Amino acid sequence: MGERGRGRVGVLMVNTGSPAAPTAPAVASYLKTFLMDERIRPLPAPVWRAILDHIILPRRSPASAAKYAAIWTDEGSPLIAGCRALAVRVEEELRGDGVAMPGRGAVVRAAMTYGEPGVEGALRELRSVGCERLVVLPLYPQSAYATTAAALDAVARGLRRIGWEPPMTAVESYGDDEGYVDAVAASIWAAGFDPSRDHLLLSFHAVPLSDVDAGDTYTRQARDTARAVAVRLGLGESTWSLSYQSPFEDGRRWTGPHTARLVSSLARHEPRRLVVACPGFAVDCLETLYDIERVMRPAYRAQRGDGGPALVYVPCLNDTAAHARALAGIVRRALAGEIRLD
Repeated sequence: MGERGRGRVGVLMVNTGSPAAPTAPAVASYLKTFLMDERIRPLPAPVWRAILDHIILPRRSPASAAKYAAIWTDEGSPLIAGCRALAVRVEEELRGDGVAMPGRGAVVRAAMTYGEPGVEGALRELRSVGCERLVVLPLYPQSAYATTAAALDAVARGLRRIGWEPPMTAVESYGDDEGYVDAVAASIWAAGFDPSRDHLLLSFHAVPLSDVDAGDTYTRQARDTARAVAVRLGLGESTWSLSYQSPFEDGRRWTGPHTARLVSSLARHEPRRLVVACPGFAVDCLETLYDIERVMRPAYRAQRGDGGPALVYVPCLNDTAAHARALAGIVRRALAGEIRLD
């Protein structure tokens, strides 16, 4: 390894993003940026822009703002605050690591594909503190065109704009990483899961079926992660299920079964308590804190109608020590060339 390769390492952890505030104008601004991405929009840009401006955003922005307001914290967006806190924990795990970063340590920053903190700003900061090598870690355990690929697009644009060409490794996915799977399984145990009395539902974000038809391997990765978690927990096939949540209502067909529908079915037909975990989400966000906690949980209880136990939601790994250790291990192996990289 040359002198350049021995310099300080910058680790950029990228997630999707969040509105700057829980208000209709802020949500509209965020959604327009997000939904106009060529990896997201379902129609040619001029047509889709008109639909957004005149139909979708006027209706969806106030409704989404109310949902964000329900989960907003003193630190702001739970997703952004959680990603920043996780970056601090991962940097602590990598500090003084003489194997992966000889003598210099690593600098870890969180950035969002859409909104702030932006990717370009984070790259400028990493360069300004002397980073000479870059590891990009999209915070999506299972890669997809609409998430991981979009994040890597944003990194490539940011690097071009600031004229920086460091040696770079990008982690494609890590849903099969043993440390990550162990951490997910441990979090389910910690939430009180009991396989003798509970049914486990593992929910992942939905993706358009058109992406899967075009070669996106996301659904295979989700199944692999779910099976690995089930094996860690010692579960038989009848004691757990897999589903996909939060499809966008844009006329396309999305991966299923849909989580909300399956939760409703389990409430009616499964006598065991339902425990829901989301091993496709690194940090809790609107899709977990609102859609599951505030919508599916009360709906499940109401549909049971027997006074039985409420749905149990297992929080994402967030900025836990186990999550930070797992991600630090992934960074080390990425630098050592032991896992698949772009």
